[in-house]
Amino acid sequence: MTARRLPAVLGVALATCAVCVAIAQPVAQKPAIKVGDSWEFRRTADPEGKSTEWTRTIVELAPNDVVKVRMGDGKVSEYDSALNFMPDGLADHARILVKYPLKVGEEWEMSRKFPNPGIAEIGKARVVAFETITVPAGTFQCYRVEAEASLVSRTAKEDRSWKRWYCPDIRWIAKEVLETRTHGTRSRLGSASVETSELVKFTPGN
Repeated sequence: MTARRLPAVLGVALATCAVCVAIAQPVAQKPAIKVGDSWEFRRTADPEGKSTEWTRTIVELAPNDVVKVRMGDGKVSEYDSALNFMPDGLADHARILVKYPLKVGEEWEMSRKFPNPGIAEIGKARVVAFETITVPAGTFQCYRVEAEASLVSRTAKEDRSWKRWYCPDIRWIAKEVLETRTHGTRSRLGSASVETSELVKFTPGN
């Protein structure tokens, strides 16, 4: 092969590999969650460095795409079937941190309503990778979703960013990193925090 033809041949080979990678990219459909599915997490918060635990357990698959979930304190809250939390059971008040099907490169915008019309939140999310992660509960192949949103009121602004690893084998997330920055009025100082939650145990329902 001549040196003149080599770049063209390499270009074709690289293009072919790119097509193969795109075709092989997995797609995750919405998980078939079940009553009894339970997730236990350990959360570490900085700058305090405190460690706490939190849990979520599916207690009912209700009509109209509603999933009832028992929190760690025993309270039952409502989520949608993709396990996005719905404050007061209202779908238009939910922050859509996950949207199925999941595929690397997919992205969407978020917009939340609040009972107080003086508060608004908008943001966006994107599936950035399909990768293997290890947490105390084990090693899983997961979709990493990165999201950011800004909540604005008349007196303050709160910026949040999330990294969440959604794993088909456990029907939800294995890890979350939440960064929060609060910007107050002139008379208030801002603050910042980072919370990292890792799955300790997943118990599948019947």
